[in-house]
Amino acid sequence: MGDIDPEILKKFHNGDLEALREMVEHYQGSVFGIGLKLLGSVDDAKDYSQDVFVHAYEKRQKYDPERPFEPWFYKLALNLGRQRLRKRREIPKSDAMPVEIVGETAERSLIEKERKDRVRNALRKLKPKYRECLALRFESDMQLHEIAQTLGISLGTVKTRLRRGLMAFKEVYVKGGLHEVY
Repeated sequence: MGDIDPEILKKFHNGDLEALREMVEHYQGSVFGIGLKLLGSVDDAKDYSQDVFVHAYEKRQKYDPERPFEPWFYKLALNLGRQRLRKRREIPKSDAMPVEIVGETAERSLIEKERKDRVRNALRKLKPKYRECLALRFESDMQLHEIAQTLGISLGTVKTRLRRGLMAFKEVYVKGGLHEVY
C-alpha cells in the first residue's frame, strides 16, 4: 500500500470532507481486514471500519502533519479495536464470512469458506497483541519499523510478537488446538 498524498493529509487535517472520502477509499480495505482479524465477524468489522474513519475525522486535530500519518492512523484504529475487545471481555464467537465468488464450483467455494473460517478461528485463539501485529504486517502490509512506531514498542518486540504469533497460529491451525495460545 502506497502512502497517501500529503496534500490530502493537509486537507483532511483542516476538515475537508472530500479528503476524508479519499482516505476512506485508500485505507478501507486495510481497516476492514484489521477489524475482521481483531473482532472476528464481517458485521463487526464493517461497524468497526466506519467507526475508525469517524473517530479519525473527529481526532484529526491531534494528528501532526509533520509526522508520518500511517502510524498515527493505525494506532488510533488499533486502540478502537482494543476498546471493543475490552467491552466484550471475551474472545469473539464465530461468524461465518460469506464466500461470494462468482463462477466457481460449489465444492471450491465450500473449501475456500472452510479455510477462511479455520484461519479466522485460529486467529481468534491468539492473544490480541499477537493478532494486532499479524494484522498490521499481513493485512496492512506494514514494515516492521512501521509496526513498532504504530504500537509504540521496540523493533525487537515486534519481531518477537510476530514470531510467537506465527508459531502460535501454526500450532492452532495445523494441530487444531482448542485452547487459547499465549
